[in-house]
Amino acid sequence: MNYIWYPFIEALQSDFDTTKIRYRLCDRVFFDTLNGDTIRVSAGAHHISPLLEHIPLALYDPDHVVKEEDKFTHADVNPYIRFGSIFSHILSPERTDPNDLIVCDIITHMLAHIDRICGMSKRDFKLMLIIKEIENGCFGENNEVFALFNTVEKRAIAEILLMLYATSHSLRCLDALFRMIMTNFHLRMRDNTEIVFYTPYAFDEREDKKLRFIIKLFLPIDYPYTIHWRYTYGSIEHDESMILERFVL
Repeated sequence: MNYIWYPFIEALQSDFDTTKIRYRLCDRVFFDTLNGDTIRVSAGAHHISPLLEHIPLALYDPDHVVKEEDKFTHADVNPYIRFGSIFSHILSPERTDPNDLIVCDIITHMLAHIDRICGMSKRDFKLMLIIKEIENGCFGENNEVFALFNTVEKRAIAEILLMLYATSHSLRCLDALFRMIMTNFHLRMRDNTEIVFYTPYAFDEREDKKLRFIIKLFLPIDYPYTIHWRYTYGSIEHDESMILERFVL
């Protein structure tokens, strides 16, 4: 995607602080005189195109020379494709104030945010509302644990909660969520009475907190479950669990 809101959305998905994004809108270099010496005080964009609003990093850095964090801190955009009426007088060649680039950066942040809101559907607003309610403790005092999930995982939890409201099938929703974000865990039903959460990895406190948060959110109250780390019940369908000294009696 080559629109100005794409770096904004990508930063949100990567849990990057969007306020640190710097939009560079022109290829001009500004100079000033200090103690009789001419110095460069500000520079515009390095990579702009007359055809694209924003050039993705992969187009001009196929060898990944630019550091990963720089793809957000320096976003070169061409504002004239859609917003020429806004920026044409600010970026006029007659203007020489380097602060104009700061003003343009602020305006572009606002436009990117508006683009994001305009591109959201009713479902997106519902998901955003659910995430805010969980963060505010409306589903219990779990907001500190909820902060352990990244942006993509939080959205997945909100999506499965909507599915739960629509279907009331908590076990099916729980299985769908684990396939999306908790891929290190396997869900098994033991004697049709107990759910077994199993991972072949050693105990991890962070993962344990996330797992118990999801269980509390989706499983019915007092539904029996067991969590196994590294070892689990021997199961004919799973050969790895039938190895000697690798299963729980």
